[in-house]
Amino acid sequence: MKLRELRTKSGLTQNEIATRIGVSGQTILNWENGIYEPKINQLIQLADLFSVSVDYLIERKNTNKNIDDICKELEKISKEDFIEFVRHSLSNK
Repeated sequence: MKLRELRTKSGLTQNEIATRIGVSGQTILNWENGIYEPKINQLIQLADLFSVSVDYLIERKNTNKNIDDICKELEKISKEDFIEFVRHSLSNK
């Protein structure tokens, strides 16, 4: 999780973050060290505090990239070829 990096860049202490989201400074320390993980509502509070997405905060990769790539490839196929492919695929079931 990027919590330590975001906290350091913002110049906030663990206790300041803890106060803002209603947990203890020890809790922030534990999150930063990977001992415990925040609950979803706490992740949302942290994301809001640092103006980032929850995905960014937890270092989740963009899963939509694969979908976007597939859509771009589909755009290259003619409508007629795509319809023929679907018809053929359905007739083999």
